[in-house]
Amino acid sequence: MRSFRLLSVFVVLVAVLGLVEGCSRGPSEEELKLAAFQEQFATLQVEYDALVNMRTEIEVAKAKLAELQAIPENKRTDEQKVELEEIQNGLESSADENEAAFEGVQGQLADLLNVGINDYPESDETASALMIYADEAILVADDMVAKAGDYKKAIDNLSTAKGFFEAAGLTSYHPLVAKIAELEDWRYITKERFDAVTKGMTKEEVTSVVGQVYFRNIQEIPEKGVESWLYKKREGGAAAFYFKTKTGKAYDKNWDAVAATTVVED
Repeated sequence: MRSFRLLSVFVVLVAVLGLVEGCSRGPSEEELKLAAFQEQFATLQVEYDALVNMRTEIEVAKAKLAELQAIPENKRTDEQKVELEEIQNGLESSADENEAAFEGVQGQLADLLNVGINDYPESDETASALMIYADEAILVADDMVAKAGDYKKAIDNLSTAKGFFEAAGLTSYHPLVAKIAELEDWRYITKERFDAVTKGMTKEEVTSVVGQVYFRNIQEIPEKGVESWLYKKREGGAAAFYFKTKTGKAYDKNWDAVAATTVVED
């Protein structure tokens, strides 16, 4: 009976000592690494939120600027003239700040996802970081198309982002998948869109109907005062729209401007 009691007390003491020793040991290296990763994401989230807010402020400023510019110069009050100048100056500095903030966020995203996809693919932080990356990729893709008509490069970049979700074993992000499908649809001209373009349309109106032309497929003929836009067809070859340089309006079009056997850039 006495031996039993002594054994029980010994077992309890060993258990207590083990608990104390475990508490004094502190968090493991893996736990510290995870905590650092989570802190890294928290920092990224703060900076990304600041970037989004900055963009919102820029858009508000642009809207106000357009409102002031719509007022004939000789009818603007002194206050409006001052405000217009301040907004213009502010937008110039904001553009630089926005670019710097964007580059900073991109750098942090790259560092964080390199760790997240490899070490913590199932964490909420990795999923959230991938969604931020995808949202930014969508903005960049839209910019590529709007400025250069480069649907191919935009789609390639979005496909890279989609691949990161797959590498992490995550379901593809719906806005990303939808944007890829949208750009794939507009990458090639369709007969329906071609037929919707009519004589006298401005370049902006043509773009709204058939999409942005790839910048390398714009051909100018100064001596004739005309400009042609080539749009690649999915089945090969290209259709063309012709504009008068002086008016910037369409005067003709040709569905079979380039043979199907000819390679056309896109």
